[in-house]
Amino acid sequence: MTPVGNIEIMVASTVYGFEDQLSAICATVSTLDYAVINSHIGTMRVNPDKSNLDNCLDAVRQCDAFVGIIRPYYGTGNIEERNITFEEMKLAMKLNKPYWFLVHRDVVFTRQLKKNLYYLDKEGQQVFDVKIKKSVVFDERTLDIYSYVINEGKPIASRTGNWAQEFTRLDEALDYITAQFEDKDFLEGIIKNRR
Repeated sequence: MTPVGNIEIMVASTVYGFEDQLSAICATVSTLDYAVINSHIGTMRVNPDKSNLDNCLDAVRQCDAFVGIIRPYYGTGNIEERNITFEEMKLAMKLNKPYWFLVHRDVVFTRQLKKNLYYLDKEGQQVFDVKIKKSVVFDERTLDIYSYVINEGKPIASRTGNWAQEFTRLDEALDYITAQFEDKDFLEGIIKNRR
């Protein structure tokens, strides 16, 4: 919480090609009277002695609640094999922060499509391990993020915290954000139960 007691909500660092929508999501959270932590809008505290990744992970530790956004584009915030946005999401979940996820429809669609894609090997056998070549419109690594967030592999009946709200248009994302955060008592109750 801020020194004056405002709940701090971090909106993940998924930026490139999404700036206007990210700004609108942050503005909606702010309008609901929360303090927004986000690298794009400049409200994330930055220690000049740390890497971008470490500064972003410190912001996750600082926040009271977390909003992650999974898009078809993996991003340029990659440190070796680690993606900043994915690392933020994993840390928020590990620290048991209250978290909410938005997932772009193209990620959900591609995941379903890929489950049914196959090719025939030399013997005519179906091979289902089809890889999608990285391009400017889709990066297959986003499927790993989505699988992680929804706890894929765990029995559906025992999954919790695996809701990822699908969106295509900005207004759909903003409706979800508003529905989650307009009731401050609800959010405060979740935060207290997690501590």
